Amino acid sequence: MPLFKKKNDEVVGSKKYDEEANKAAIPSYLIPGILVTTLFFLWGFSYGLLDTLNKHFKNVLNLTTTETTYMQVAYFGAYFIFSVPASMISKRFGYKRSIIFGLSLYVIGAVCFYPSAVTLSYGGFIGSLFVIACGITTLENCANTYITIIGSAKSASLRINSAHVFNGLASTIAPVVASYAFFGGVEESPNASLDSVKWTYVGVAGGVALVAVMFCFAYIPEVDEEALMLADAKESGSEVRRASLLSPHLLFGAFAQFMYVGAQVCVASMFMFYAAEVGHFKDSTGSILLSVGQGCFTVGRLLGAILMNRYRADYLMVIFSIGAIVSNVFVIAMKTEATTYALLAVMFFESILFPTIFSLGTKDLGRNHKRGSSFIVAGVSGGAVLPPVMAAIHDHTNVNIAFVIPLIAFIVVLIYGLVGHRWIRYVDEPILNPTSIVDRGFDDNDILKKEHISQTENIDKH
Repeated sequence: MPLFKKKNDEVVGSKKYDEEANKAAIPSYLIPGILVTTLFFLWGFSYGLLDTLNKHFKNVLNLTTTETTYMQVAYFGAYFIFSVPASMISKRFGYKRSIIFGLSLYVIGAVCFYPSAVTLSYGGFIGSLFVIACGITTLENCANTYITIIGSAKSASLRINSAHVFNGLASTIAPVVASYAFFGGVEESPNASLDSVKWTYVGVAGGVALVAVMFCFAYIPEVDEEALMLADAKESGSEVRRASLLSPHLLFGAFAQFMYVGAQVCVASMFMFYAAEVGHFKDSTGSILLSVGQGCFTVGRLLGAILMNRYRADYLMVIFSIGAIVSNVFVIAMKTEATTYALLAVMFFESILFPTIFSLGTKDLGRNHKRGSSFIVAGVSGGAVLPPVMAAIHDHTNVNIAFVIPLIAFIVVLIYGLVGHRWIRYVDEPILNPTSIVDRGFDDNDILKKEHISQTENIDKH
């Protein structure tokens, strides 16, 4: 198969050159993988602050419970609106440039919190969160896809669950920071302002900007998904097949992700309301309990990553889904102060569901991995749909009944873990030569030229 040399556009088609190219090792993704894993911390921290902002804005701006969920609508609605464009940006410009673009949007949105806090503009906060979420959507498309694809398919769930431990860690730290930054560690006073919010997000913007600069100088090689598929199949002795973009396991996976993220956001956003109304805790204590819940979430991910060394990911997902369902039933049925602690169990069992759904839903997509991943990431928009429904139920009944919404979502995830991820439809298309796209020092134009010649060569053969 014709290949290009680095320093010119000459096509070299000799058999000897092809043999040497085929012997070239797939580049090491260890260091790039570690760098990309740091991104998981960033959006985990942003999400952790969001849950506490709900209650803070309700107190300062005199919002209803339903109005506070507009932040979830803006934040998670961005995933639905921007997920496909983010995948197109990633496919066109590569992982590194897309990551820098996503970090830049994150910084812009965080800086915009300052004028919104000065003017007490809730609409301004909504717009700022939307910009941040567009940046995070880009980062999730890149990071989740990159971590999933840079190794063997068998260990994909293990890798992504391990990376998401840092996401959970950030979600644990954020409510503690928020408790002291927003509430001062005590019950919020009636005259509280949003000054703490603006300075907190200015600090976040500075930290994210430093990460963006680091990525400007980092080496993040592109990935040839099908070369890795072929290498993995050769090692395991399995057949190489590519799943369709309309495969039921992908489409159902996107819906399962929609329901799961909706449930996760419902539990987190309603946590402090439940702690106040059922547990009778003050807001600062509720924020700390939310942090403990996020800690349980992180421990669950860490435990899940360890268990995946020995057990199949789908089996573990079924067990954790059942645990979430049973805990959620207790939250609905019981009304004692101690019931608040059942929410900690729910958050523990939620832990491995998102990354496991992602890895199972994108299995065997090959060169369509970026496009298929955008479907799963778009499913995160469930966080914009289910919380307002839950909040409306809360406003018209009580907080216990409102938790029926995440219960239904966890049942959907259980069904996906049992059977849905097995419904894979494969297509009868040739797998590309592994040396055609693997990063071997070529620039973007070289890669595009090689893809064009590969297509021309296939036409000539037919």
